[in-house]
Amino acid sequence: MVPRLSLSNQRKIQKERRKGKGRNETARHLKVSVNTVSKYSHTLIVTDRPRVVNHKPQSHLYPNKTLKNVQLAIKNKTYSSAIQLKRDLKLPGSDRSFQRFLKANKIGLHKHHKVPPFQPHHIKNRFDFAKETLSKGYLPDLCLFDDEKTVRGRGPDKYYRSLSEKDTQRPESESRAHPIKLNIWGCVGVGFKSNLFITEENINGRIYTDALINGLTNAQMDPPLDTRVLLSDNAGWHKNKTELPRIELANISHKFLPPLSSDLNPIEHVWAMLTTKLYENFEVYDTIDSLRKAIVRCWKSIPQESIDNIVLSYGDRLLECYSHEGKMTKY
Repeated sequence: MVPRLSLSNQRKIQKERRKGKGRNETARHLKVSVNTVSKYSHTLIVTDRPRVVNHKPQSHLYPNKTLKNVQLAIKNKTYSSAIQLKRDLKLPGSDRSFQRFLKANKIGLHKHHKVPPFQPHHIKNRFDFAKETLSKGYLPDLCLFDDEKTVRGRGPDKYYRSLSEKDTQRPESESRAHPIKLNIWGCVGVGFKSNLFITEENINGRIYTDALINGLTNAQMDPPLDTRVLLSDNAGWHKNKTELPRIELANISHKFLPPLSSDLNPIEHVWAMLTTKLYENFEVYDTIDSLRKAIVRCWKSIPQESIDNIVLSYGDRLLECYSHEGKMTKY
């Protein structure tokens, strides 16, 4: 049985073998058996030349005509998957070979944010929701929309990419293991803009319910709260069964939008306005207090007239969703 050597002795065997010594000579020099030398030198790389792997696309599979068809397909439709593009064009070869072809021709696909793809049941749910809502005659004037958002001290990456110098020194808040961030909750409607609920904790069912009740029951609005309908997205903490009785006791009529329906929630455009004002001068917030004050200041600076125009587009969103049979709209 070949004895098991320590790591240092294994390296000695490999070192002697690299010098060009044979197994018998190495065994005599290190005072081990020939079988031991054979065991620990069978994986030895004798040459120092690095192994170069250069996969080239199979040019015979993808002629110049294919390149033009790919560019035309990307121009007419947004693709985030090379495999889906290959299947739509019915191209030969493996998926990996087509990916190398795209890389060799410097063709980049659009990278979507991580949202699950539309499934047939999602489209059906959206169509049924739009049809039911339009038949019942929900008025945008009587609708409230709420949502949460995470705001970071360093801002989105796209603001730094647009700077003239690509190697700009990153702020301290970005280099930390856990960058500065705050989670906010807000609610908007026609003639109404709630106070923001700002917290450092991650939003859960209890925190959401506290923010909802404190933000709506203590607010003055016209028409009053009991005549309005609150519409939220399909997040799990919005439907927390242990917290729903508290919302019912507060006399809040709470409805839910179908999954993957951010285009039906007008508050997403209000968040975009807030983000634009927050980072319009490439500002960076290194402390929690400075970020909190900036969020409140930018939220108050959003005119109510702009919010009213966005909320009143809810009816047009429903009509377009219904006309598109539940597919994604331009909003």
